[in-house]
Amino acid sequence: MTLGDLKTQFKGLLNNTVVNNNSALVATFINQAIMRIQRELRVPFMEKQLDLTIPSGFTKLPIPSDLLELQALMVDRDGDGILEYELQRVDLGRVVQASEISGISPTVFARQGASWVLGPMPSVGSHVLIMYYAEFAALTDDTSENTCLKVAWDAVLYGALSFACDYLTDDRAERFETRYSQIMKQLQDQADADELTADAAVRPALRFDEDC
Repeated sequence: MTLGDLKTQFKGLLNNTVVNNNSALVATFINQAIMRIQRELRVPFMEKQLDLTIPSGFTKLPIPSDLLELQALMVDRDGDGILEYELQRVDLGRVVQASEISGISPTVFARQGASWVLGPMPSVGSHVLIMYYAEFAALTDDTSENTCLKVAWDAVLYGALSFACDYLTDDRAERFETRYSQIMKQLQDQADADELTADAAVRPALRFDEDC
């Protein structure tokens, strides 16, 4: 579904000339609904992966600008490209101390500003896989669509209607909010059930080293 299609459905269900004739308000309520979904939902269609090769002069790993929540940092050993284990998140002081060590693969990490510090310092040519929940792509015009509108357009629709009714003090707000909550629960329950099936992906285990 495109943004234009969603706007048409929104206006038809809301049926309020004050909002429907104000394109900025319509866009605001839709964007608020998408931001709310990003805050509340954690499902596979929000997942993203970045496979990075450590360059010469590496000091820190930039945090992706579209990151909502980190799932895991995976690393290989000796630059062979085979992701063997997941780094452990610990306090920054411990990571900074560990980052002074070189010659062995990283085992821990911590956030420092807009970057992650890894410790020990990864070798040039080794790989780091960032697994995370990402923001949805921006909707720039009425022909735009993103993953959220493809998979959860109805959650966006009823979320936007709920915000609009709050703005208008419309007594339909509770009904729209209830429908939004039902859709979100269905999406999350389905994702949670998929994680428990035999087909669910299994990540390599955490590795703990006493000297890091």
